[in-house]
Amino acid sequence: MGTGQAGILISGGGVALDAVRVDYAAGAVEAAVLAAAQGLPAAGLLLVEGQGSLAHPGSTATLPLLRGSQPTDLLLVHRAGQVHLKGLPELPIPPLPELIAAVEALAALGRPDGLRPRVRAVALNTAHLDPDEAARAVAELSGATRLPCADAVRGGAELLLDALLG
Repeated sequence: MGTGQAGILISGGGVALDAVRVDYAAGAVEAAVLAAAQGLPAAGLLLVEGQGSLAHPGSTATLPLLRGSQPTDLLLVHRAGQVHLKGLPELPIPPLPELIAAVEALAALGRPDGLRPRVRAVALNTAHLDPDEAARAVAELSGATRLPCADAVRGGAELLLDALLG
């Protein structure tokens, strides 16, 4: 389910989250998730496109996405080597294990079923690295987080999907 213009264009549906007043964003996401899930079997998989970052003080998208989608599992996306927010060197990104714990804790809040969603894998953007550097970055991040990690563009999409389905 897309949550931005490109995601909606690719998936054929969703909610343009940046066009929804933040007070209504969680409800808009919930409605879009329910519409996208129509007809899915009980064991069906609905992927919801992420937006923003909890670490970014200017982003209002991630929390309504967590609230409105009520995920059962999460896939964290990160750019290899990124240690601070783009254009904001004074705002470091917390170590990924800390960020993962924060995302999981927030995803668990307000759930009527008591489920505690978990980050199941990390999708790592290694576009700016050569193949050897990319392989090292994937291995290092996988070791640091103890999670499956892959660059979907360089051929790791199946690993990431398997982690979500596993």
